Amino acid sequence: MTDSAGPGSRAFWAAKVSKKMSRLDDLPPDQRAALSLLLLQGKNYAEVAKLLHIGERAVHDRAHAALAVLAPREARALSAERRDEIGDYLLGQRPALADRLRTRSLLDGSAAAHAWARALADELAPLAPGALPEIPDGAGPPGDGDRAPASPPQGAGSSALASAGRSAARAAAQLPSSRVGGAILLTAIAAVIVAVVLLTTGGGGGHRRASSTTGARASATTPRASETRRITLTSPNASGRALGVAAVLQEGSTYAFYLAAERLAPSKGFFYAVWLYNSPTSFQALSKSPPVGSDGRLQGGALLPADAGNYRQMIVTRETNERPTRPGPVVLQGSFGLH
Repeated sequence: MTDSAGPGSRAFWAAKVSKKMSRLDDLPPDQRAALSLLLLQGKNYAEVAKLLHIGERAVHDRAHAALAVLAPREARALSAERRDEIGDYLLGQRPALADRLRTRSLLDGSAAAHAWARALADELAPLAPGALPEIPDGAGPPGDGDRAPASPPQGAGSSALASAGRSAARAAAQLPSSRVGGAILLTAIAAVIVAVVLLTTGGGGGHRRASSTTGARASATTPRASETRRITLTSPNASGRALGVAAVLQEGSTYAFYLAAERLAPSKGFFYAVWLYNSPTSFQALSKSPPVGSDGRLQGGALLPADAGNYRQMIVTRETNERPTRPGPVVLQGSFGLH
């Protein structure tokens, strides 16, 4: 048997077997109808409820019952709450940027969550060819079970960045320690999103926190996030080895950023914070990172404030005060802009 795509090939017969074994055909008509309307026609729960003359919760329950049947073995490794979140994500029912980032963080950090999402995507593909939300490459260590992110991230999800995966992040760790490494990071560091906690600081020219977006349920007209700019972050000290890259994302009128950095000192007795900055009297805190371990990596994302376009720099600082009133020592900096 050949490896070509012809009738006698392995790929041909694998596709035939896969189609024959699809669990979609075994679903009750009401559950399959709910999935078809949500995925094939891009409806939201409320719209489907109106079409079927049933309650919105009934639509949700039918769709999620179908998901549990489509990938039952992987589903058993997750709590009902996690299954609900991942199901809504795959069905396009998490339109807010912050909600999608939270789910992307879960899929990247939990091997069990990633496995169920991938199994569901394979089963649902016939109902939504090319239209399912992205599942980040890679996941947490095997056997992490129903592990959730360290804390819920506030930010945005997008397919614009998650292309290199964890293998690229590992490659970035082996980059030479010269400044040219900053350019290499633009293509080498994967934008793997982990939890970040927004600072509740004040001071300077801006003390507002970047807030989560809210919005109507997903529909076929929901805008897609796009990358508008990449920012190289380097150490202000000539001898500094830390490097980073941040990407600015836009979805409608909402902006967010993803940031990945390497070769930072492990955060023992302090934490790293991300700021927008103009001067000692004009700055705004964006996020507080989770602990940086011995691998020296910092990765995260958050929404940007409405006035982000007024700032000219993005900086990463070391902070010892849980509620800093101004930026601490700068470890990374780069020119900022929305476009």
